Amino acid sequence: MEVIIKQSELLDVLQKVTGPTTTKQNFPILTSVLIETYEDQLKLTTTDLDNTIISFSKANIIKPGKVVVSFKKLISIIRELPTQEITLELVKNNLSVKCENIEFKVSILDSEEFPKVEHIKKTALIKIDPQELIYIIKLSSFCVGYEDTNYVLNGILFEIYENQINAVSTDGKRLAFIKRNLPQSQSELKSKLQFILPIKAVNEIQKLIKDKEEEIYFFVEKNKIGFDFKNTQIITRPIEGEFPNYDQYIPKPYPNKLIINRRDFLSAFKRAALLSTPDYQSVKLELKKDEVIISKSTPQWGEVRENVPCQYEGKSFQIGFNPNYLIDVLRNLEEEYVNFEFFDIDKPAVLRKDDYVYLVLPMKI
Repeated sequence: MEVIIKQSELLDVLQKVTGPTTTKQNFPILTSVLIETYEDQLKLTTTDLDNTIISFSKANIIKPGKVVVSFKKLISIIRELPTQEITLELVKNNLSVKCENIEFKVSILDSEEFPKVEHIKKTALIKIDPQELIYIIKLSSFCVGYEDTNYVLNGILFEIYENQINAVSTDGKRLAFIKRNLPQSQSELKSKLQFILPIKAVNEIQKLIKDKEEEIYFFVEKNKIGFDFKNTQIITRPIEGEFPNYDQYIPKPYPNKLIINRRDFLSAFKRAALLSTPDYQSVKLELKKDEVIISKSTPQWGEVRENVPCQYEGKSFQIGFNPNYLIDVLRNLEEEYVNFEFFDIDKPAVLRKDDYVYLVLPMKI
């Protein structure tokens, strides 16, 4: 194999496939990168067996071939090279990396030991606008049960049917539900597709999507889901298991309704959270007509009390919440005003808008 590629382009494609190599592994092959020629491109692949990322870059292919090297070692070398053309050449049992008057020789691994991975063919079933996918991830990923022993909660449930895509996440203490429409150019799906996308794959997708403008294609098979970002693809195993029946947890509209400036509410919770500790987490809300009082008292730390103007219709009462659970949703929304509904001190509060529902369980004051 012999290939010529710009330093900036090689570094860019390496950064795109970083994710799977960060998983703790006992097998060197799974912390390595497969570099191979593919037509007139250089193709890089990394995998931890659950998640695989493949990225392509234009290159001058002198001699086709493939090689496997330590990802960490290679990217650390490429970062330190001048921004000039780099020649990658397989020489005996080493990958020669030349740039100007610099040459590294990097030990290689047996490419036959690298897991077999097929990149996505251009026959994907579903397409979605990248901004819609960003919106879905932004308003649901913070609810995923990262450390939950119930592994089905370690991802986002996606449901796709007709011209709609739903996403649901929960950690057992809060729940986010969002629905969006698929692009008009997407033909209507007759059968319902459903899968749980692991949070690690969600995070990788979020990194890859960035400023993408073209529609993203993805496919769903029994044991894998693939997303195609034009020159980069991620293939992941869905989480197997039965996601909770979320419909039963989403209540009908509550009678006690709060309309409040999102930024004011967020800032007040951030200030109250400064006095929150693991043993004294709960922040108290006193709901009254035309104002909500947010307060926090912590032994040995002190107390804070703040009045925030609002529109409130309903009975006056006090209720407590983990402040982080409200901070998370408020900082990810963009609306000037948000609408909350309350029923009683032992029932979840509900933030509701046209395409989004967020529930959060209260805490003892």
